[in-house]
Amino acid sequence: MHINTLILVKISDSTAGVKLTSGTDGGIIRVPVLLGPTATGKTGLALKIALEFDMDIISCDSRQIYRYMDIGTAKPSAKELKLVKHWMIDTTEPDNAYSCYQFGMDAGKIIREHAAKGKNVLICGGSGLYFNSLRNGVGPTVPPQKCFREKWLEKVHSQGNKYLFDELMRVDPETACTSHPSNVQRNIRALEVYCYSGIPLSSLKSRSLPPQGIDFFVMSGTLPRHEIYRRIDNRVDSMINNGLMDEFRALLQKGYDITSPGMQCVGYKELFIVKDNPASLRLAVDEIKKNTRHYAKRQMTWFRHQVKSTEVNMDDGAFEAAKKMIGEYLKS
Repeated sequence: MHINTLILVKISDSTAGVKLTSGTDGGIIRVPVLLGPTATGKTGLALKIALEFDMDIISCDSRQIYRYMDIGTAKPSAKELKLVKHWMIDTTEPDNAYSCYQFGMDAGKIIREHAAKGKNVLICGGSGLYFNSLRNGVGPTVPPQKCFREKWLEKVHSQGNKYLFDELMRVDPETACTSHPSNVQRNIRALEVYCYSGIPLSSLKSRSLPPQGIDFFVMSGTLPRHEIYRRIDNRVDSMINNGLMDEFRALLQKGYDITSPGMQCVGYKELFIVKDNPASLRLAVDEIKKNTRHYAKRQMTWFRHQVKSTEVNMDDGAFEAAKKMIGEYLKS
């Protein structure tokens, strides 16, 4: 949910002396980053930061890239998107696969194009693998194979997530150990890379090179776990009240189905049981809440161990703390 109580006003005096040119001194492009679990208030904080420092926002979210999926992915509202230019939102159709490699390439291009114009960007989102692909590179890539993915999505649908996960564990245990059976898209991608290259994804990653001339300052938004879970439950209820089921039906009418990568996202895959049995809506809502809480827990663990960052407590003082750190970073 969006934080409607935020006062989104640009305060020009407080940024005096801040270099607003993407830090191109010495060929280094400076990019502040706000990561964190879902439902911690990143969208609202990112908007305030972007207005303060005259930045565009690059969304680092593996679900918000899909068109027509607005409510269930908690995209910024139309008003918020008009207030600050966002990139990497609504970039592809729900039946298209979109990899970490593609995100790293696309986001890197946007960063460099903005730097050439003297414009800052802020990266904001909760997809740690996307950010790692941008920051560290992902090495050689294997193009997405649509038929392969559809075949495995059908197997997952008929035999369960564990069937896919066990196969990945067999061919690439290192990648499997950093994943989870519920990460269906990621696990299919890792299996796809192995099947078409003969090389485990974990080995390809070891050959990756970070982008030249880009420096990232990473902040990680934090809240107590019980508060995140409370916000998740409230947000899912609001999504249902705001028309998530209608959005899901509209996607089905457009021809997207359970084999579409976008429809495998939390908040959509659980609704397929409602299509044939409207009485099961309450069960689907509870499943969305449970899966979202599990996702947030994995995000918290992942950010804690995989990303070196400065924590920002997402309370009333978050904006002032983030503004101070970003201002000092851009001046450095």
